[in-house]
Amino acid sequence: MKRFFALALIGALALGVSSVVYANVCAFDPVPAASLLFPFVAYDYDGGFSGDTTIFSITNVSAEAQIVHITVWTDFSVAILDFNILLTGYDVQRINIRDILANGQLPVTKIEHHTTSEGVFANGPVSPQNTLNGAWVGVPPYRLDDPEETYDLGPDRCSVDDLAYPGQYVTPIQASNLQLFKSWLQSSQTGAWFHSDSCIRPFGGAYQLSPSPWMYLRDETDPTWMYITADVVQTCNLTFPDNPTYWTPYFEQGEARYDNVLIGDVTWLSNTDRLSEMNNAVHLEADLDLARVATIKPDGFPISFYSRYSNPVLLSDYREPLPTAWAFRYQGYGVDGLDTLIRAWKGGTNDRFIYDMMFDPETESPDTFIASNCNAYTYYAWDEDENVLSTTSLPWSQPGGARVVPNLLPLETQEVSIDQFDLVNDFGWLLFVWPASNYDTIDNINFPDYYQTWMGAKYVKTGDYSAAVSGAVMANFNCFSDQVIPNLGINYNYVGINGYTTSPSIFE
Repeated sequence: MKRFFALALIGALALGVSSVVYANVCAFDPVPAASLLFPFVAYDYDGGFSGDTTIFSITNVSAEAQIVHITVWTDFSVAILDFNILLTGYDVQRINIRDILANGQLPVTKIEHHTTSEGVFANGPVSPQNTLNGAWVGVPPYRLDDPEETYDLGPDRCSVDDLAYPGQYVTPIQASNLQLFKSWLQSSQTGAWFHSDSCIRPFGGAYQLSPSPWMYLRDETDPTWMYITADVVQTCNLTFPDNPTYWTPYFEQGEARYDNVLIGDVTWLSNTDRLSEMNNAVHLEADLDLARVATIKPDGFPISFYSRYSNPVLLSDYREPLPTAWAFRYQGYGVDGLDTLIRAWKGGTNDRFIYDMMFDPETESPDTFIASNCNAYTYYAWDEDENVLSTTSLPWSQPGGARVVPNLLPLETQEVSIDQFDLVNDFGWLLFVWPASNYDTIDNINFPDYYQTWMGAKYVKTGDYSAAVSGAVMANFNCFSDQVIPNLGINYNYVGINGYTTSPSIFE
């Protein structure tokens, strides 16, 4: 990876780019970022303290104080709760989703000066001096800057009198509101599910599958799924990221900032099963030169993480987009007590809601969901002897007996056992390819949407262990539009004689 960074830097300099963006942008790596995505968050309402919960942490790696805006989204991508946290320089905040959803307790952070009684070091405790070349960390410039206090943010960015001031979170969220959040978050567990091969929105040709796949078997006793985003912002605010005004640049009196200063991680816990897993958050770097790297959409904007919310009003968030193909190993297919759970997050870059799932009404509390194959993934499976499955029997059927392969990943975030899929053997590996890496955009000018995705796997041996891992990126159409089946990012030359590879136009 370091060699790639070095070559990328050389490529950028060869192109004469003053702002070197190519070293990390579109590389999908855990580096300081302007936004964080916690792509899969689970909480077990039914299990309470003993059930599943998720802890996520946000760290400010810069010396400057920061305001971070956190948003909780349903598993069908409706924003239902947002709040702010204040971070001093080098600060970290750890948040348990149970504290919020069960107790209504948001993290309390305040505008304040440091005091001696707080035990705050000017530069934090450091290791003994490094005598190499006579330099050591205690002598400028060989030391980090002193941490900024939240007081230094100033009243124009966050005032104690603001309604959105996070010092006001001492008072918990009312029980009636918590019940409302619960009903919204559990909509996909309580609503009616159908399947459709119709590509006409909003609804059409819906039918139920028999036997029923996973989506019809979940109820309120199962863990509830959601995802969370965290953005560096200009002020303490009460605006959701799906509101276009959120993306007005801070220097134009908006909220969007482009400081790559956050890192994060996520821990999934099950007290009942005595299991836990941990992973990095998805780090989304911002760069105003994103158009030099990312695929340009027909509307003239580079594909970016929040572009489905910012582009319609001729703005950009400038956050790097996520990949479009993943690979990971599976184990325990069809084996009792051993399982692999696929964790998948996906979002559009044009449409507010992903195109292979429809829900009605389009509110925070729909009662009907339809999964469609019209813009879904393509997957391949190999076992440990390189065998590929050729399906000879129907894994599912529909009324009338016609074959159907259902879309098992219709939500924006979900966790699904590999036993739901049609695989080769007990152990092997999977390749998932998402739009637009699984179809030809030249021949499909009127394609409905580009997707961006994250995938990971959880490995479980019941009663003994669990582990989690992010998948390996196999393609990112959103940054390299020539990474389309069969030419994915395998043996792909990211740096050539003319510098860093940039995405060719999809309309040339």
